[in-house]
Formats: sequence, C-alpha cells, structure tokens
Amino acid sequence: MAGIFNDPRAHISVASAPIPGAAVKIADRATFAVEAGYFIAANIAVSVSGGVPPISKVEAAGTLSGLGAIGKTQGGPIAATVHYHFGELGAFQPYIGAGVSALVVFSDEDRLLRRYRTEEAVGVVLQAGFDLMLDAHWGVFFDAKKGFIATNTRGYLTGLPAHSSVSLDPVVLHSGLTYRF
Repeated sequence: MAGIFNDPRAHISVASAPIPGAAVKIADRATFAVEAGYFIAANIAVSVSGGVPPISKVEAAGTLSGLGAIGKTQGGPIAATVHYHFGELGAFQPYIGAGVSALVVFSDEDRLLRRYRTEEAVGVVLQAGFDLMLDAHWGVFFDAKKGFIATNTRGYLTGLPAHSSVSLDPVVLHSGLTYRF
C-alpha cells in the first residue's frame, strides 16, 4: 500500500486575471502500489514504481472557499529512481536515491469548472527507505519519496476561461514485501 500526501500551492486566474489568495485543497489518498527494481551493481539499484491511479477531488480553497469541488482527476505519480543501498549493515539495508517522477492523468471530471483538464507533468523525486531482509530472498520494506512536480489545469467558469498552475510536491509513503531473485 502507498499513501499519497500532496502539498498543493496554486496560482489561479479567470479570464487572465489572477485571483488573489485563491488556493486548492486535495485530500490525502491511499492506493495499491508496486515497485520493481534491479541491482546494476552490488549496492546500486534502479527501480520503477507506480500504483492504481486514485481519484482526487480538487476543491476550491483560500479566497475561493465555499465554492466546492473544482473538478476530479484520476491519476497519480510514477517514479523511476537510482538508489544506493547500504548493504554492509546485515539484514537492515537502508537506501537513498533520486530520479524522475511523472504525473500521469487518466481522466478528468467536471465540477465547478466545465471542460476541466489537468496536464500531465514531469519533475524530480528524492527517495529514502530501507529493506529489512528476513532471509536471502524475502524481506519487508518502507520507502518515502518526495516529488517536486507542478501541473496546469484549464476549464471554464461561467463561460470564462480559467487556468491554474499547481505545485503538488507529493510525499509518497510505501511499504510492503520485497523479494530478491
């Protein structure tokens, strides 16, 4: 399982006029996630992680509070990282890494905005975690990734074009079983 915790900051405009104090709120979500990796050297691995794309309700906040949901987006981050494992500590094997993250959007749903659309985006991701190996093949892991990713949304509010630039900057916490071949 993975938890996705966004820290959204937004710049919102309607008919090209910025709305001071306008913000968005996106609730934290949980989803089923997987990660597949490969050791390219004794302590260096590469991996790709992603999950079932959750549905996120984007709600008006700040000076727009009370207007309700702006729209809904089904999508989520995927990441490709390179990480260094500190394997000399026995069964406890912490790691750190970095890579790229992408926001993949599968669908958008209108609410306050009509023709609401979220753009896919790419950013940087940092990673830290550990494997706790139970034997030579099986173990458990805990992983935290911090993404730095921003997207744009577009739509129409009472016929006027609306646009936002939103920095999501998610933290993804992921834990589960690990198996090494």
